[in-house]
Parts: sequence; structure tokens; C-alpha cells
Amino acid sequence: MRERKLVERAVRISGMFVLLSGMGLQPCLASHSYNAASAGVVQVEQQKQKITGCVLDVTGSPLPGASVLVKGAPGRGAITDMDGNFSVEAEQGEQLEISFIGMETQVVTVSAKTRLQITLKEDSKTLDEVVVVGYGTQKKANLTGAVASVSAETLESRPITNLSQGLQGMIGNLNISADNGAPGKGYGFNVRGTTSINSSGPLVLVDGVQMDPNMINPADVESVSVLKDAASASIYGTQAAYGVVLITTKKGKDEKAKISFSSNWSINSPTRKPEYMDSWTFANFHNLTNRNSGGGDYYDKNYMDHIYAYYTDPKHNLPVFIDPSNPNKYLYCGNTDWIDETIKDNTLMQQYTLSLNGGSGKTAYYGSIGFLDQGGTLKHYDDKYRRFNVNLNLTSDVTNWLQVRLKTVYNNTYRDAPYGSNSSDETAQINSAFYGADLRPMMPVYHPDGNFSGQGSWTNMVATQSISGERKNKENDLWLTGGLKITPLKDWTINVDYTYNMYILSKKQHGKEILEHTANPDIVTVFPHTTPSRVKFTTDDNYYQTFNAYTDYSKSLGKHNIKLLLGYNYETKSYRWFNAERENLISNDLAGLGQAYGEKYNGSGQHSWATMGYFARINYNYDERYLLELNGRYDGSSKFPKDKRFVFFPSVSAAWRISSEAFFEPAKKIVDELKIRASYGSLGNQSVGGDYPYIATMGTNGEMGYLVDGKKIASVSPGGIVSPYLTWETVRQIDLGLDWALLNSRLYGTFDWYMRKTLDMVTNGTPLPAVLGTGAPQANTADLKTTGWELSMGWRDRVNKDFSYDVSFVLSDYQAEITKFNNPQNLLSTHYVGKKWGEIWGLVTEGLFQSAEEVSAHADQSEIYGGGWYPGDVKYKDLNGDGKINKGKNTLDDPGDQKIIGNSEPRYSYGIKGGLQWRDFDFDVFFQGIGKKDVVLGGNQFWGFGNEWHVPFKHALDSWTEDNRNAYFPRSTYDNVTGNRETQTRYLQNAAYLRLKSITLGYSLPKALLAKWKIDHVRFYVSGQNLLTFDHLFDIYDPETVSLSTYPLTKSVSFGLNITL
Repeated sequence: MRERKLVERAVRISGMFVLLSGMGLQPCLASHSYNAASAGVVQVEQQKQKITGCVLDVTGSPLPGASVLVKGAPGRGAITDMDGNFSVEAEQGEQLEISFIGMETQVVTVSAKTRLQITLKEDSKTLDEVVVVGYGTQKKANLTGAVASVSAETLESRPITNLSQGLQGMIGNLNISADNGAPGKGYGFNVRGTTSINSSGPLVLVDGVQMDPNMINPADVESVSVLKDAASASIYGTQAAYGVVLITTKKGKDEKAKISFSSNWSINSPTRKPEYMDSWTFANFHNLTNRNSGGGDYYDKNYMDHIYAYYTDPKHNLPVFIDPSNPNKYLYCGNTDWIDETIKDNTLMQQYTLSLNGGSGKTAYYGSIGFLDQGGTLKHYDDKYRRFNVNLNLTSDVTNWLQVRLKTVYNNTYRDAPYGSNSSDETAQINSAFYGADLRPMMPVYHPDGNFSGQGSWTNMVATQSISGERKNKENDLWLTGGLKITPLKDWTINVDYTYNMYILSKKQHGKEILEHTANPDIVTVFPHTTPSRVKFTTDDNYYQTFNAYTDYSKSLGKHNIKLLLGYNYETKSYRWFNAERENLISNDLAGLGQAYGEKYNGSGQHSWATMGYFARINYNYDERYLLELNGRYDGSSKFPKDKRFVFFPSVSAAWRISSEAFFEPAKKIVDELKIRASYGSLGNQSVGGDYPYIATMGTNGEMGYLVDGKKIASVSPGGIVSPYLTWETVRQIDLGLDWALLNSRLYGTFDWYMRKTLDMVTNGTPLPAVLGTGAPQANTADLKTTGWELSMGWRDRVNKDFSYDVSFVLSDYQAEITKFNNPQNLLSTHYVGKKWGEIWGLVTEGLFQSAEEVSAHADQSEIYGGGWYPGDVKYKDLNGDGKINKGKNTLDDPGDQKIIGNSEPRYSYGIKGGLQWRDFDFDVFFQGIGKKDVVLGGNQFWGFGNEWHVPFKHALDSWTEDNRNAYFPRSTYDNVTGNRETQTRYLQNAAYLRLKSITLGYSLPKALLAKWKIDHVRFYVSGQNLLTFDHLFDIYDPETVSLSTYPLTKSVSFGLNITL
């Protein structure tokens, strides 16, 4: 080994020199140098030899950690040391690929030169990275507003079925919530928290037009940008008051045609499965509850003996016996786990995408076909969701000044679910199929004769899944877009596009009559919730059109750069629906209107809306240091009276790139980018109550009950009073931001603070005299203020030639407060000035009473519940010291013994993502969660028995008894004989959670191997979704939905394949 001398040397760490004592190599000297400004591949003389050299940046400083690889030779390469030196073995003609994070990669062909000096310049792609904004793009470095983006590469690393699922937790204050896990159900979008009393969401645009993001094939998405502040969003006017989500789909590239195929197969199961009590435990608990509620044992000794006999020996006993008081009726004594009987352990999902991308000369194209087949978790009905996507995007340069764009999108979906009952809609039935309120464990699935059990109102969920009928929905969604891009001059472009959308939803509901069989085979009745049988057809037709025309001009004069945008936008949408229904099918299996003879029902309706706007934007910067943007939109909406339809929405934003200043030059050895931003803007919200909130509507009553001129005539009833002054809700927002990148852009981040005021919210106006006979009209009478912040940070680095990694983190928070509301009495039952959105008022709990003496000595609780209070009941705290527990006047001035005990809004939303690449392996992990959230849970699902028909879950067993004084729940009673179930501190639940949303391990076949087969890329992967959850709730609740009344979310293990030819 060559002798090394101990020297004092300067080590450059991310652009900064630090004096260290250590082992030194010879300085970076070279006999031949190359600059990244050289074109493509550098050609030098041919000769086999050992190559040494160094890698520098444009300032002449060495780049430690740069990768030097021999192309096409896996495992051959080096990483530069602290002085930028490297040494590799390479043959003549082979190519060296030199790369460094944040720098442009350079390729050098090996020649006779043995010592090289390579100079890398900053990656122009990084410096000039563009972000999609309203009606165009901007360099990320020149953004003045709060804009965040996610690339296709980030989305493609996770096997997702819809786009919203892939965006969850990726962008600060882009809040995406899942309230239902049924097949095909999408997630809800929210930007920067509470918006308005009228609950408006962000504007979601796909290639510039409104589209449901849950209908899109995620594989077709190129990027997603979120415009958070008013300055960024104001260009879209009326519908952008609460942010804009811009989704850009993939387009063709002028390159050789590439065929890509991706597939994903998943095994899914519910994240949580509730656990019921077994029959013997349930019967004893029911008897206890009935006694605590003032009665005796609910099941007598004979009944309990039958339950115990089957419970201990099901092989030699029946799950039914004859009711001693009614020989035609069974009593149930089985031991059925209804969750196990109705929910599958696993379901399958498969997803495929085939795409073609390329171009030749003046024409580029992208086309794809996608298919998703997602099975549900019902055990006795094949509930499913299928989605078929076709996407075609064509761009052609007809001349050097005219470009033609054509785009066609077709989405087809099919949803199939059980009918359930006549009293529930599609969603409610899917939900109730999981957790029936009366599924006692003693009821078997079948009677001994093989017929379904269930008598009277007892709901057999296996029967309703199996034979109640079906609810089938079909969606056909066609989008046609044509556009022109005209370039009269080099810096002047004109864009014109028109989009037409036809959306047709067809629903079929076929409800079958279910027969109920009794203990007497000669007596057959019908299940009351599915009679009469019926069939219903519904058709919804939606037609949407939008036209955009805008022109932009850019000019640079020395260090002055300006860009102007002027445009016009028109949108219109019309809805039309019709349904027809008929009862009493002549046969359960014939589902046609002509095959029924009972009552007929039909209905129809139509409505429409339109918006029109003129917009302008001015971007100015001096030397890309001082940045200014002005936006304005004059917008009109058909949802308001003619004299109040048009409003002007202005905004302004500015930024200062401190890192571009001369005085900042010494710090640039560490800090690559530092920018401060500020913005202010005003927008309007038109989502204030339907399409015609300013028009009084009338209802049709049918024929009158008496004669007019000898005839029965139809009548209508007048609607409520409407206000002629109803107008826009106004949204004003201020934003302050900071962007930074350090250590050769390896450490990067952004921080924003904002305050949004929603003014003139539409709510009930000033109460009118009762003699008027109607309620107060809706009016612009309330204000709301939302304040929040968001932080995004990341680190990326290459450790050596084989290993690189990255980690990123987002954290955000917000709070909203009512600043104006018409509530002169300050009632707590509605909004009031100063109320934090999501506030939970309740009583303070001191524990459970342990003795009758403690009950007597405590403050009087009779105003909470007038009956008796006993050991095991809740002990409320006398906050005001008046010797009584009550809610006062339930006002802010007199809340009695109530106080603010929590808040139901999610706080501190976060996401943590990490990835690494080692040779041909890649690994990605993503956690998402909520730091703080309170929920009030209720009903028999939480408390236990609400009445004698309810079926509690197993956790309710931890209730107070003489033998279980440290129980969590109070003594078990029915709801109407206790005051224990008030909103209170003891039973306020912590819904904060941390969830492993995704973990993926992939392997890509070596390129050298694929080259023999003329294949560009092959990757295999295995992935898990929602596999781990850390939370504080009972195991029956999923922290994302916190409900047992919805179809559960699922966790999955996926296997996938990606191929590019």
C-alpha cells in the first residue's frame, strides 16, 4: 500500500471548506479536462488503461460523493473522495457516466488520456424546473405564491387505485379524507382546512377542465399542482375560493415509440373487524343490563339452559327451540359470529394499464387503456367495482406557428351491491350489511329446515346479502377536447380550446321479497323490510362545456423580464334526471316495469348553471431576484341575481430571491436557494345553496281534496322567502412563505403561514315575526377566519455508486374561528362569535360513583336525568359550585357545568416518506397521520345496549359491577334510564393516529440483460397498504373513518410488474 502522509487539508463539505487533520490524497490535478457545457458524449482517443481524475463544480471546488460509473458494466465504478478524486478501470471506447445530485450528468468516452478533470454544472432541469399554474407554467424558482406539486415518479412508486389515495399526506394542508371503503369509493379533497359554513371544497381541474379525480387512471397522471393561496388561485375566480388542484396527464414526446405495461394484483382485507360477544356472554350481559334498567332477567332459566346447551355442545343441540307461548315461533339459542358470517377475510383486486408514447417529427402521441377490478368484502354477495379508462392525447405542429391538440378521454364504471331493504339507499345498505343493530349471536343463519332465520324485524344479513336483490350503477363519461396554439411571434402565443363532456349515470334497483319461515312449515310470512318487491330505474344526464381563449406575451429587456396573460373563460353545465319505479313484481326474478302490477312512481328534474370570466396576469422580475405577480379576474355566475352576478377578484404576490444577491455569495457555498414570498388576494365562493338560491321554489302537491268549478285540480305550495340581496361569499387570504435549498440542493424545504377570512357567508338571516308564517330567508350574515401553517422538508443524497436515499416530511395545522354570526343569545347549540370550529362542549367527569353514600353526598344530578343515580353511574363535576349539575341555559354566558373539552377538527396532519436505491433494488416507505383530534362516540356501538334490541360489541363488557369497580364504562343500562351518556371528558376519544400507508420493495432487471432482449425496463415489486396503525381507539374503529356505519377501509398486500419496451 502506498505510504500516506498526515497533512492538514481543506475538505469541502457541500460547498463549504473546513480545515481538518487527516489522511490526504494528492490534490485534484489533471492532464485533460472536460466541461459540462460540452455537448452530449465527449470523444477521446482509444486505449485500454486505468483512469484517474477529479470532479469539480463550476467554481473549481471538488465534489465529494460524485458517482463515476462505467456504463453497461454493473459493479464497476467509483465515488469521489473528499477531494473529488476517483479511480476506475475502463477499456478504450467504454463510457464513464459522472453524476452528482443537483448537477447535470456528463458522459465521457475513454481514450488514451489517463488523468481527467471533469467539471459539472448545476442541473438546468433543477434550476428551470417548471410547475403547472393557472393557464400555463412557471419556473419553480420564480414562483411567488404558495404552490406545491407531486410528480408522476412519486405516484408511480405506490400501487394505488385512485389518485386521491396517492396524494394523501404528500402535500402540506392538502387534506384528503376517506369516509367509506366500499369498492370504487374515492376520497374527499380539502385545501387549508375549514372553508365555510356551506362546506365548499377546492376546484379540481384535469388538463384545465373540471373532472372527478377519482375517475382518472393514476397511471395517466404526469403531475399534480396545488394552488393554495388566493394569489395563485384567483386566476380561476368563482370556484377557486378554497384552492385549486391542477392535474396534468401524460402527453406524447418526440422520441421513439415506447410501449409500457403495468399490472398490480392485491389481496385486501378490512383494517378493523369488530368483535361481538358469544351467545352465553351476551345473554348474561343482557340480563344484567335489563336488571340495571329496572326489570328482571331478560331470558328466563329455560331460555338460558337452551343457550348454554348449544354453547357448550353445538353438535348435539339445535340452535332453535319452540317458543313455549307460541308453537308457531322459534326462539333462538345458537352461537353465531355475525361478523365472520357476513365479511370475507380477503378479497382480490387487479389493475392493468397499457400505454403507447412517442412521436415523429412534428407529431407526438400518448394513448393508454386501463382496467380496474376491485372486489368487495361482503361474504354472500359479489359486490364489486370495475373501471375502464381510455385516454388519447395527440399534438401536431401543422406549421411552425400552428399547433393542434386533440384529447379524448372515456371512463366507464360499473358498481354492483346488494339491495338490502326498501328503507335504505345504496350506500346505507352497503354499510348496514356489515353491522346490523339486531344481530344477536343466538340467531343462527339457518333454521333446521335449511331456510333462512329471522322473524319479524330481526334482520338476517346473510339473507339480505344473498337474496334481497341488487343495486347496479353504470357510469359512462366521455370527454372531447380540441385546442389550437398559435405563435404569431417568437414571444407571443395564443391558445384556444373547447371541451365537451357527456356523463350518463344509469341505476337499477331490484328489490326482492324475502320470505320468512316459522317453526310451522305451513306458516310463511314476508320480511317487512323488503316488502313489497319493486324495481326502479334512474338515469342522470350531465352535459358540461367549457371554452378558453387566452394569450400570453413575454419579453426580456436586459435584466427586466415581463410576461403578460389575458384570457376569457366560459363554462356551463346542465343536469337532467328521470326515474320510474313500480312495486309488486309478478316474480322475484323478473326485474322490469312491465312485470310489476303495484303502485307506480316516477319523477324528473333538470337544472343548469354557467360562469363566465375575463382574467389577466402580469409577471415581472428583475434579474430573477425581485419577483412580482398581479392577477385579476372579472367573474360572473348564474347562481346570483342579475345585478349581483359579476365581481372583480384581484390578487398580488411578490418574492425576493435573497440567494441571488451579491452580498449572499459567501453563503452560497452552503445555501443554494433562499426566497421569501408574500401574497394577498380576494376570491368569491358561489357554492351557497344549489343552483338557484335567489329564486323561490314551489312544490307540487297533486290533486286538492275538494272541487273547484266541479273539478279536482292540482295545487302547488309556495316556498320560503328568498333575499334579493343574496350574493357571493368573499374569501380574502394573506400568505407569507419561505423556500430554501442547502448543501447542493440535498436539503430543501418550504414553510407557509396563512390567514383566510371568509366574509358574508350565507346562513339564516334575522328572524322574522311569527305572523309571517315562514322562516327567515338565507342571507350573507356570517364571517369565518382560518389561520394555519405548513412545513415541507426533504433530504436526498448518494452515499456511493450503488446506494442513494431520500427522505421527506410534511406537517401542517389550521384552526378556524367564527368572527360574525347572528346568535344574539350566544346559544351553544349553534355558532357564536369566538367559537373555534369543531369545539366540543361537555361535562367534566370525576369518575364513577362507588357507593350510595357517595351519590347522596354529591351535587344533585337530577337535571341531567330525573331518575335515580346509583353506584356505577357517572359522577359529574360541579364546575360552578351551585350544588347542582346542569347545562344552565346552554349559552356562552350560562353554560352551567359545561366547558370546552375538546375539538373534532384534525390538527397536525403529517406525512413521512423515505426511499432508497441499492443497485437494482428500490425501497419506499410512507407514513401518514394526525397528531391531534377528539371525537365523541355514541350509540349502541360504543356504549352497549341502547334498548333491548341492540347488540353491543365485546368492549362494552368492561362496565361497572360490584366485582369490577375499576371498569371503564358505567353500569350497563338502556339509554332511556340513565344520564351516563352525556358528552363528557371521560369518554372523549383520542382519534390521533400514525398509519403505515405504504411500503414497497422493487427490483429492476439489469439493463445489460434487458438490452439483449431489446427491452428498456422491467420492474417487479411487492407492496403493502395500511398494514400498521398506531392509535388510541377501540379496535373496532378505524381512525380515518371513526365510524361503524360505513363500509370499512381495507389493508392490502400487492404484487406488481412494470415493463417498458
